[in-house]
Amino acid sequence: MANGNFMDTGPVLILLSGLPGSGKTTFATRLATCLTFEHIESDAVRRSLAHEPAFTPAENARVFDRVEAEARRALEAGRHALIDATNLTTRDRKRFVRLARLLAVRLIAVRLVAPEETIRDRLAAPRNGNSQAGIAIYERMRGRAQPFGYPSVVVDTRFELAPALALVCFLVDGRLDE
Repeated sequence: MANGNFMDTGPVLILLSGLPGSGKTTFATRLATCLTFEHIESDAVRRSLAHEPAFTPAENARVFDRVEAEARRALEAGRHALIDATNLTTRDRKRFVRLARLLAVRLIAVRLVAPEETIRDRLAAPRNGNSQAGIAIYERMRGRAQPFGYPSVVVDTRFELAPALALVCFLVDGRLDE
C-alpha cells in the first residue's frame, strides 16, 4: 500500500464501449477532471485520416490501427490511455484486450448505456465534437452490442455521472477524493 494506494500504480488501459449517443466522449471529458490519461477518440482519428469519412472496412482498419498505435505509445510511456470508440463486439475489443495483455497493463472496461429514447434525442440534436453519427448510424449499430466476457463498469448516462467517474478513478489509481 505505497502512498495509501492498494492498486498497482502502472499505466491502465481504459476501454469505453457504447452505441453512438450513449455518452462515451462526455464521460471521457468528465473523467479527465479526476484522472490524467491520453484520450484516444476514434472519431477524431477518423476525421484526421478522412475529410469525408466513408466508414468502409479499409477506412475502419486504418482508424483502429492508429487508435491502437496511439494507445500503445501512451502505455509504453507509462501514461494511462483511454479508448473512446463504440467497441460493441468482442471482435472490436479483442485488439485492445490483447494490447493490455501484451504490455501487462490493467484493463478497465466501461460500458456506457442509455435508453433508446434518450439516445435518439441526443442524436437528433446538433452534435459537438468529432462524431458524425446520427440516427442512421445508430440504427445500423444498435443490434451489434455484445456483452463483455470480463468484469466491466456499466454506466447509465441518463443519471448523474459523478458516482461512476469516482468509481473508475478509484479502479485506476486506488484513491477516493473526499
